[in-house]
Amino acid sequence: MTAVKEPCLLYSIMAVASTHWAYTLPSDSRRTIIAARFRHKATRLYRQHLELPISRDNMDMLITSCMLVGMFSFSAETTSPLDSWVFSDDPVNMNWLSMNESIWNEPFQESSNYEYADDHRMGRENLDPDLADLCDITDTTTEETNPFHWPLRMLCPLLRIPRHKCGAPHITNFMGRLVPDFVNLLATKEPRTLLILSYWLALMCTSVDEGWVSPRVKLECQAICIYLEACGDGRIIELLDFPARACGYKPTS
Repeated sequence: MTAVKEPCLLYSIMAVASTHWAYTLPSDSRRTIIAARFRHKATRLYRQHLELPISRDNMDMLITSCMLVGMFSFSAETTSPLDSWVFSDDPVNMNWLSMNESIWNEPFQESSNYEYADDHRMGRENLDPDLADLCDITDTTTEETNPFHWPLRMLCPLLRIPRHKCGAPHITNFMGRLVPDFVNLLATKEPRTLLILSYWLALMCTSVDEGWVSPRVKLECQAICIYLEACGDGRIIELLDFPARACGYKPTS
């Protein structure tokens, strides 16, 4: 009943359903066109709502809508990891990732009681020690002094959750709380930011069971593994095991 009263939520549901419908029969161009129209309408309505005050009355609708809108932005248009934004100098190719970050950011920033994204402690306690070492995080590091600190504060608890309990609502929150400094480093393909992103994509690969989401996250995770392996940094290559196994990438060495 909520969806009937809220066009934003209704079109978001229809966008996801039609995208899945189109995925099941890619040869039918009509399905692709219908899905694209629903996605466009859902995204436009969602962005219009973000321009209005966010309150308890519309929070549930917004968070549900943003998860749905974020889901269909994962639909893959390519079949090779070499077509990833990682191997392109065109910033447009990063749009799928930027779209997810911008879609999820505002409502999740407003919703500050999320259990896996509220650890703002200084230092490295409860962080993965290898990732913390790689990112130069010490006992006195804070979010303000190190752009990797906050993403790792969000990521590391997710790595400890059993995979069968780590579904989309837990994982997607990560994208909505990334800070601009980290996203800007991603755009420059800074290796440590790519490694952190690959761990998040690996969680998506192993925890989100959705047919048309899986190809995108696997391809992007494979692309990052290829890129980081080619960079030749031994410290990073040693930490590629989890994302490589999750996306099915076989290291060359």
